[in-house]
Amino acid sequence: MVLSPLERPLATFELAAHLESFVAMETGRQTVYPLPRTPEFDLICSGDRLEFGAIGSISVGFVRRYADLEALLEGEGWENVAPELGGAGDAVQVIPKRPEWKAVYQGVLAVRVRETFRK
Repeated sequence: MVLSPLERPLATFELAAHLESFVAMETGRQTVYPLPRTPEFDLICSGDRLEFGAIGSISVGFVRRYADLEALLEGEGWENVAPELGGAGDAVQVIPKRPEWKAVYQGVLAVRVRETFRK
């Protein structure tokens, strides 16, 4: 039996520690965290948590799905996704180098940051 997102308990997803991104989310400069749309991450929904190693975690506000990273950056604004980078072109080059992007994926997810929690 598969539970709908409203029927299942809240979940926690483990990610590699990205200190610069976490600090940007913590200070409100970054409001969207991009993830590849893999079978595991495709289950993320509002209220879930993303754990960034020993740094802390974020609470998910909502999730939007996009065909590719370029569409996500256009739809959400690169400044909300990767404020530490110089623009959308830099984001397209840097973001896929993160460990969670090594898997085969079908599209990308824009995870809206609701709250951050420092460990």
